[in-house]
Amino acid sequence: MTDRTTADILGFTTTRPPFDPELVPVVEAMAAAMQPLSDETLAATRRFATEGIPGMAPVDLTAGGRVRVEERQVPGPEGAPDITLLILSPAEDRGPTGGVFHIHGGGMVSGDRRTGVAALLPFVADGSAVVVSVEYRLAPEHP
Repeated sequence: MTDRTTADILGFTTTRPPFDPELVPVVEAMAAAMQPLSDETLAATRRFATEGIPGMAPVDLTAGGRVRVEERQVPGPEGAPDITLLILSPAEDRGPTGGVFHIHGGGMVSGDRRTGVAALLPFVADGSAVVVSVEYRLAPEHP
C-alpha cells in the first residue's frame, strides 16, 4: 500500500494563500517564538503565550476605562488550590447583559486567564457581555 497525499484524496492540490508583505515581520517573529513543543521548549512556549510577540505593547484590559477588571478567588475541588477568575464587565452598568465563560487556548500546557481575552474586549466595552476567564493548572505538572 502506498501513502496517499491530500491531492490524491481530494483530487486537487492545495496552496497557501498569499498574505500582505507587511505581515512578514510579524509572521517571522511568531515562527521564531513558536517552536515544536518539548520539555526543552515548554518554558519559551509559555512565555510566548502569556507575553505575546516580543516588542508588542501589552493589551489594555480596561479598554481605555470602558471595562472594569476584577480578579476573584473561588474554591477549587477538595484538596486542590483555589481558582482565580478574571472578570471583565462594562464600566457603566447598563442593566442585564450576556455572559461569556472563557477558557483560554494553549493546549492545556500554556497560557493563562488573560490569554485571548483581548478579542472579547469590544463586546464588554460596548455593554454586550461580561466575560469570566478561568485560570487552570497546566500540564504536564498537573495532568
